[in-house]
Amino acid sequence: MKMILGSLLLLASSAHAGLVGLNNQQLGEINGQGGADLNWTLSLNHKVTTDGSLSREYECKDAASVYCRLAISANNRKDANGNLYWLVFKQLQGTLQLEKFQLDGVSVGGGTKTALQLRFGIDDKGNYLQPLKIRNFGYAALQIEKDSGATTTNPATAANKGYLNISNYPNVSSTFTSAFDAGKETGFTGLNVHGNLALAGTLKVFGCNGSNGSRC
Repeated sequence: MKMILGSLLLLASSAHAGLVGLNNQQLGEINGQGGADLNWTLSLNHKVTTDGSLSREYECKDAASVYCRLAISANNRKDANGNLYWLVFKQLQGTLQLEKFQLDGVSVGGGTKTALQLRFGIDDKGNYLQPLKIRNFGYAALQIEKDSGATTTNPATAANKGYLNISNYPNVSSTFTSAFDAGKETGFTGLNVHGNLALAGTLKVFGCNGSNGSRC
């Protein structure tokens, strides 16, 4: 055991002894290129799956739906009392996945410059990669809501914010409610996207002084 430990320590010290520092000139004379294969997944208000498949089931139910919204107040638009108006996207959800894209370096300008290259949809051999996967991305209803309880000197409290308002259509269809909308949150439009989107291209980023044309 002591002999093995001693050998490991000797190997570590030998490897450490082989490392030397480089100055700026030496670093500038070194050429090399590397890359990375990456993947990206965004899941918003969807249940986590246990079988490795993409999430697609809405997680927020009943009263919890008020916390699965996106609210925008443009230019602090408000009424005379200071109650803000909100554009509320209700039951916001969705999963996006780009299974593979590549990040590497590439020569541009006839080999005079090196650029950072982001490649998606197709690899360096011309093989097509996985498309952008979209699963139940969108929102159930879009509506303008307003705060309550504000005064000219005090804004509405957190509990009275318009984006927390809850309003649903009746559970049964009527003269003003279709069977499709029965029991759902009120709003004047909705959006749901489910499918695959094929994208392919490259993005190159490099620096220059601009003296040799629009692309240096």
